[in-house]
Amino acid sequence: MAFIDYNKIVLFGDSITEQSYEQTRGFGFGAAITDAYRRKLEVVCRGFSGYNTQHALHILPRIIPAPCKESCIKLVTVFFGANDAVLEGQYQHVPLEEYRENLKKIFTHPTLTAHETKFVCIIPAPICEYKTQEHDKSNGKDIVQRLAPNTKKYAHAALEVAKELGIPTANLWKRFISHAGGYQEGKSLPGSKDLPRNDKLGELLRDGLHFSPAGYKLMYEEVMKTILENYPEYDPTQEKMEFVFDHWEKAPKA
Repeated sequence: MAFIDYNKIVLFGDSITEQSYEQTRGFGFGAAITDAYRRKLEVVCRGFSGYNTQHALHILPRIIPAPCKESCIKLVTVFFGANDAVLEGQYQHVPLEEYRENLKKIFTHPTLTAHETKFVCIIPAPICEYKTQEHDKSNGKDIVQRLAPNTKKYAHAALEVAKELGIPTANLWKRFISHAGGYQEGKSLPGSKDLPRNDKLGELLRDGLHFSPAGYKLMYEEVMKTILENYPEYDPTQEKMEFVFDHWEKAPKA
């Protein structure tokens, strides 16, 4: 009897993707989306703590297999920018224009286009400077590594790249800012130390950068909304998206 594999969704990103399966804190995006597609598509986590788009381009050919008749990659979420956006002089920093070009190279990489895969570009979320600086100081880093306005530039760049390439977006920057009370262009950003600490934003970010369970819940809602609106064929609730192996009442026995 021939081996039967599952078609796949790949979650490609940095530590926010990697940690999205962590269960001790509560809700996790990765665990939730895996559950949503159980027995229909295999969700594969390829999240790498500390990675930026330079790392992503280097590793991409080593983590994506060639398509085969048994299975292919149907959908890839791409979520980079949190580390690219550290301030100049930091090891992880990637200049803004290079970040744009690296995202384009990821979305058009032959390793992925060979699968004729669909994409969701996840837009980087805002940060809370109060929390990131407190967290860094507690780890012996007495320097400012991230600033809210700089992160906004990278979120905007990701939006522009996705628009240029016609790729649907899960806009976490917009969703998190809305949760925090909104923002007017030209004014100080929620999360910046130019404003008092924003508790609504803070409840989404456990250390000012990485997501709390509440943050992962918003991420899950945004990603699933983007999938359903743009790729309705991957709505896991629809009847025609069947189990790979039959329900037990219909399944053959040995």
